[in-house]
Amino acid sequence: MKGYIITTGTVTYAIKGRDLLRKKGINAKIERITSGKGSAGCGYSIIINGDVNEAVSILRSSGVKILEINEK
Repeated sequence: MKGYIITTGTVTYAIKGRDLLRKKGINAKIERITSGKGSAGCGYSIIINGDVNEAVSILRSSGVKILEINEK
């Protein structure tokens, strides 16, 4: 299974997202990320293994703001 990094803007969104995904049976964890050059500050990501489309659908339908999605 592929791993994905779903970047959120705040720790609040990351925690909410992780908890929502776990309730739906998707293993998820949170990591703090430092921004690359040209970005402002730090952010938080939800790390998952599995169906990224299902995870994104769950997060967006629950109001979790997603900034970026990358393959791990």
